[in-house]
Amino acid sequence: MSRTTKWCANWRFILLAMAAVLPIAQQAFAQTDSYPSRPITWIVPYAPGAPADITLRKFAEAMAGPLGGSIVVQNRPGGGGTVGTNAVAKSKPDGYTILATIADPLVAQAGLQKSLPYDPATDFAYITRLTGSGGAMIALSSLQANNARELVELAKRTPGGLNYGSFGAGSFPHILLETLAKRTGAKFTAVQYRGSPQAIQELLSGQIAVTFGAGAATQLIADGKVKMIAQLGEKRGLLKDVPTFMETGFDDLVFRTPQWMGLTAPAGTPKDIVNRTAAAAKAALQRPDVKDFLNALSFEGIGNSPEEFYREWKAEYDVIPQLIRDLGIEAN
Repeated sequence: MSRTTKWCANWRFILLAMAAVLPIAQQAFAQTDSYPSRPITWIVPYAPGAPADITLRKFAEAMAGPLGGSIVVQNRPGGGGTVGTNAVAKSKPDGYTILATIADPLVAQAGLQKSLPYDPATDFAYITRLTGSGGAMIALSSLQANNARELVELAKRTPGGLNYGSFGAGSFPHILLETLAKRTGAKFTAVQYRGSPQAIQELLSGQIAVTFGAGAATQLIADGKVKMIAQLGEKRGLLKDVPTFMETGFDDLVFRTPQWMGLTAPAGTPKDIVNRTAAAAKAALQRPDVKDFLNALSFEGIGNSPEEFYREWKAEYDVIPQLIRDLGIEAN
């Protein structure tokens, strides 16, 4: 075969291959270009009515317009958030199934459970962190402690230590107070509740010394019955009068990282859809009603990029699960 004949044969093969691939590429482009052509499902892996569920539903309503479609919220609780999270991980990566969640099923559950049915590192495309929260620790106004260091000192001089309200094994109050106990030698005993409203009632009756959930205690704080004594984060957020754990010498990652809510999609979801969803979140955060809603709960709107969200998640994932194992915390 002559060199010219070989050259023609090679180009014929290339053109045939391109002809075969082009319709597929055109179809993929058309699918993302027309997105969304049907309702998008957000799976919230917790029961309806919880503060996170209410907040995520607010975002679903606010983001539907910028996305140019409708968003349906489905609650799939169970397994500390792992049931709904696994459903998203196993769903088709077409942008029509999104996980709307707090951090736990993507971070803490990796340390609590011997094995997860999904891999947080490989099974998801991280879209955006919607909110951050200082996660303020609250107490009765009469408690003789106004920051984390004073709380430790109070626990040390109290026979039997202090009880605190937690929201289940591996929940952020549990991790925080157990870390505080390990760091200082103070004794703190977890009392488990289904959520902050129940814990706050027990706080008012004196059954526990501290708990979390300032958003559910707004009126009690305004009435002077409850006070906020510490918050998470590297600096004071919306709660300008509340000291951080860091300010009193507790600078572990677990104390420096605000609580968050965010969106992820199944791995392989088209990048264009991921970016458009992140942009819709940023647009929703400009709405006055969304700003007012978040401010009332002491939540800070974030709306960062997929790359930023992934880096932040990875920093937690590299530390928190091992911390849970080191503390000996096990799933209920």
